[in-house]
Amino acid sequence: MTETANVTTKPKISAIWIIPLIALLVGIWMLYQYQANVGPTIYIKMPHAEGIIAGKTEIKVRSVKIGQIDAIRLSDSQDSVIARAQIDKNYNELLTEDAKIWVVKPRIDETGISGMSTLLSGVYLEFAPGESKKLKERFVLQDEPALIGKDVKGGRFQLLSYNAEVLEVSTGIFFKNYKIGQIETATFDWKNQAMKYGIFINEPYQNLITLNSIFWVNAGIEIDLSADGINISTGSLSKLLKGGISVGLPEQQAPGDLAQDGHNFSLSQSYKEALEERFYDFDYYIIDFEQSIRGLRPGAPVEYRGTRIGTVVEAPANVIINGKPAHFKNHNTAVPVLIKIEYGRLYHDSAAAKEFWQSSLTGWIKNGMRASLKPGNLLTGAVYVDFDIYPDAPKAHLAKLAQYDVFPSISSGITVLADQVSDVLNKVNDLKIEDSLEQMQATFSDYQALANEMRALLSQKDTQNLPGDFNRNFDKMTKSMEQFEVTMRQFDKTMASYQAGSEFHHQLQQTLLEFKRLSEEIQPLTRGLNEQPNMFIFDKALPADPQPRKQ
Repeated sequence: MTETANVTTKPKISAIWIIPLIALLVGIWMLYQYQANVGPTIYIKMPHAEGIIAGKTEIKVRSVKIGQIDAIRLSDSQDSVIARAQIDKNYNELLTEDAKIWVVKPRIDETGISGMSTLLSGVYLEFAPGESKKLKERFVLQDEPALIGKDVKGGRFQLLSYNAEVLEVSTGIFFKNYKIGQIETATFDWKNQAMKYGIFINEPYQNLITLNSIFWVNAGIEIDLSADGINISTGSLSKLLKGGISVGLPEQQAPGDLAQDGHNFSLSQSYKEALEERFYDFDYYIIDFEQSIRGLRPGAPVEYRGTRIGTVVEAPANVIINGKPAHFKNHNTAVPVLIKIEYGRLYHDSAAAKEFWQSSLTGWIKNGMRASLKPGNLLTGAVYVDFDIYPDAPKAHLAKLAQYDVFPSISSGITVLADQVSDVLNKVNDLKIEDSLEQMQATFSDYQALANEMRALLSQKDTQNLPGDFNRNFDKMTKSMEQFEVTMRQFDKTMASYQAGSEFHHQLQQTLLEFKRLSEEIQPLTRGLNEQPNMFIFDKALPADPQPRKQ
């Protein structure tokens, strides 16, 4: 019996392949899980990698690890370092475009001692998230740590300083010696040659900052020398050691409207200067002076009979028309000075003061209001601009130069005295004394000839035989003529002393010569006093007059 073969078909893939397949699926799943758990990658540009170790240096927010540096390399330009970091996926939303990152390491500065724990654990990167909703993956390492966290409430303002000393970041802001904030940023504007400070005022003290607030540098020790004596005042110890910025209001002035974030204020060197620089409503004027302006400096006061009404801005003023200086050409000898009339100094309501000034100025000039230079301090030689009424001043009006009104001026002080002395001497020199003496001599000769003729007439016999009354009258006439002759002789003798070559004439000429010589000698003195009012105290010459320069 023949057996039937049972033919079966075996599967093409062996069951043994199930194991690697399962392993592959598990691997894919693990890779997916790994990729799913990996957070975003960021790149940090830093000047160097001192203390930064790949695989060890951590990135923290408030001491909580959110990532780690995993690679470090030089940048393509090889002038910096690029560090790559892996951030935990749970903190992806922290990577905002305004976030800040810096190295935490041991640091000792004016703010105190910080980062001492990194002596053992090594440095780490502190990450300060921002408030923006836009994310990014490339950051630049900051040189200094952020002083104020984003979560600290308060107000931020700007201070612009042209003359005050340079202050450091973290310098305190004080209100009545109580610290209410600090300098957050400090940059130098080289174009305007001024320091720009960003300040932060902690909540709720930002409500102390109003539109009429003034800021000034407080050095910690203030010395006030006045007629009452010496007054020395000090602030807190931190102000004494580090200085600071004080903020306040002018005396007897109520707070104004609250200042908004980002508002710009001026920073003055002292409280006194802050009071002087708080007038923002003003108009510029040009004053042409026909005399030296030595001793006149920007910031000098402009006064009306002892009351300050403005400030000198430029001395001399640089007025440019079509790219060329408007002065010092076409034989113009006047020196221009730019001033500003600050209406807040005239009246607390600057708008009303401005209207009053502008509506009255033409009439005041018509009545003789002029500007002049007056000595302010004999020790320093400083002068100031003074406005006053001069009824005898030549007629003038308010002219125009470029965008400025030109206010009329008048010479004053030593210059006026020198001019008056010069006028007197010129008049003396113009007197024709010799002509008058010659006329007097001719008159005397005529009288002498008349006397001789009368004497000859009286001595004649016919004249002596006249009737008795006539003779008596004639005797009287004779006596009168004799007295007249005596008088004339005396007059002749007196006038002889005034004739050319006489002692009196010689003395008169010598006196006039001495007077002329004195006038010539006093002119340099008056010019010197005009240019250097303190020349009687200091014999050292002051710096040369400022020279005009092209812009």
